[in-house]
Amino acid sequence: MRGRRAAVAVVAVLSLASCTAHVPGTPDAEVVRPSLTPSPQELPQVGRCTDTGVEVLDCASPHEAEVTAVGGLPDLGAAYPEDRDLRRAAVPPCRTALAEHVGSADHDATRLRARAFWPSRDGWARGDRWLVCAVVEVAPDGTPVRRTGVLKGVLAAAGFGALQLCATGSPGVDEDAGLTGCDRPHRAEAVPGVLDIGEPQDPAPSLDQVRQKAADHCARAVTAYVGAPREDVFASWRSFGSLAWSEGHTSVICFAEATRPFTGRLWGLGRNPLPA
Repeated sequence: MRGRRAAVAVVAVLSLASCTAHVPGTPDAEVVRPSLTPSPQELPQVGRCTDTGVEVLDCASPHEAEVTAVGGLPDLGAAYPEDRDLRRAAVPPCRTALAEHVGSADHDATRLRARAFWPSRDGWARGDRWLVCAVVEVAPDGTPVRRTGVLKGVLAAAGFGALQLCATGSPGVDEDAGLTGCDRPHRAEAVPGVLDIGEPQDPAPSLDQVRQKAADHCARAVTAYVGAPREDVFASWRSFGSLAWSEGHTSVICFAEATRPFTGRLWGLGRNPLPA
């Protein structure tokens, strides 16, 4: 398979709307279009590791992606589809496969992202309709991380804290919340309890509809995360923009947001003083 890579690789990167305004556009994407397309027989199996294509790498060596599912695309016609139609067909099942592979639907509260590979035009013309899904860890700036080891079951174990989203700004107010490493000064931490509020084929909800579903849920999730209600920590939330809704980004991410920046963690803080 040397030199052969999937025609399109899409990574959904966090591009969120706050609880007060939706960020326009869709999640950022990485698209790779080399001239050669692998045949279905050359595709990697679930659990194997790759980089920007589908060449298999040793998972113990640095790599970007880990395969979560291998399947097929629905009938989109004989002509090569528009990117938008391909994304709508490919990203939702890859997000489902991501949740199953890492062991939790809370992946949107972490730096784990779904990557989708599908055939290029030459592969499509010869009848290829395969879909390869993978999971990628991204840095706070959204760039893929070359890592070693596997992510299978990582969120079902104790991996949430190592992959958690943290922000220097206000997730509920700022269009750019300023994602950062949780070991650095920050103001907000994404918490377990990602809320799914619909299906991709449904109409995207309004901000008021998101707010009605998110407010009580996130308040409970933040109290459980912190361990006690506090006056200096409150619940905020963010949802993906409406254009990403049809691609399966139908979740609301709850954040524990403090009234000032701090270094440390809010997880299990209880009634102890806010970290400096």
